[in-house]
Amino acid sequence: MRPHLRDLPIPQLPAALADAGLERPAWWAQTLAVRMHRHGATSWEDLEIGRRTRTLLEARFRFGPLLEHVGERVAEDKTRKDLWRLGSGEIIETVLLRNKVGRTLCLSSQAGCGLGCTFCATGRIGLMRNMTAGEITESIVRTQDVSGHRVSDIVFMGQGEPLQNYDAVMTASGNVNHEHGMCLSRKRITVSTVGLIPQIRRFTEEERIWRLHLSLHSAIQETREQLMPIAKSNPLPELLDAMRAFQQRSGRRWITFQYVAIPGVNMDSAHIDALERELAGINYILNVIPWNETGVGYRAPTWAEVKRFTTALRRLECPVKIRYSGGKQEGMGCGQLSAEQVEVAASGGHLLAPPGIFTS
Repeated sequence: MRPHLRDLPIPQLPAALADAGLERPAWWAQTLAVRMHRHGATSWEDLEIGRRTRTLLEARFRFGPLLEHVGERVAEDKTRKDLWRLGSGEIIETVLLRNKVGRTLCLSSQAGCGLGCTFCATGRIGLMRNMTAGEITESIVRTQDVSGHRVSDIVFMGQGEPLQNYDAVMTASGNVNHEHGMCLSRKRITVSTVGLIPQIRRFTEEERIWRLHLSLHSAIQETREQLMPIAKSNPLPELLDAMRAFQQRSGRRWITFQYVAIPGVNMDSAHIDALERELAGINYILNVIPWNETGVGYRAPTWAEVKRFTTALRRLECPVKIRYSGGKQEGMGCGQLSAEQVEVAASGGHLLAPPGIFTS
């Protein structure tokens, strides 16, 4: 099958266009990249090219929309969730959140997820397929189009495990960062992983420049296995060694660990002791995410429980952040993405934001 133009890494475009017979391939590569990745072209007509050039390109490449917009939802806090149908029929999601200076887009990298994390709604779907690099980047430009907002940051924290779809995620990130793409700073591109050791080591050895966040959720191996079955084949000591190697080679002062806080599971003193013991020698930020209702047998923490937990974390002498999940009441929060509305109990299956702290 002919490759889709949007799937190609921008640095490879000049050679591909030269092979297709275009004169001035470097100029055409820059022009097409800007029109696809920055201006959001999704059809041959949008590319604004002549008949001869189009004929040469159509002989070698496909081009056209890869996604169909099939739904949207806007929460009271202005968080926006869009549903997109892939060409093969699967539904994926993007979530657009306000931040202090712009908009952060939570991106999917797979349709569904096969890792089965017990606290996450996406894991109950199962993995249907990986997304292509072009589908990922099109989800960005199309979200900008339907929302009317420019994306300032992207995070691979939607459906799927990004490092299981390594090549497509790296290509998409490169095209977003490229000067002829969206020209988004490397500091504004974040890849979040549950902890796939071989891929983390590859990410490190290839000296990838994106932010890499680890979904830790516990520093006790048995608890990690309960929450994340993939932890059985990616044991904590080896995983943390891989993260130490990443921090040392990348020269990053801080790395971020995500920590979904679940009462009765990972918020007690034994888990704080384990964090202190196992994370020794790593400069890290602990990003605490109060668990959001996903229809399984956990309970969302109260604000008082989160406050007690984060106060107790002070003895670790690391920066601790609490991440409030925008749109969680409407099923748009962390762990709730499942291509459908997550029903939240009327009694409060989520932590509401205390006024003046997480709300504006």
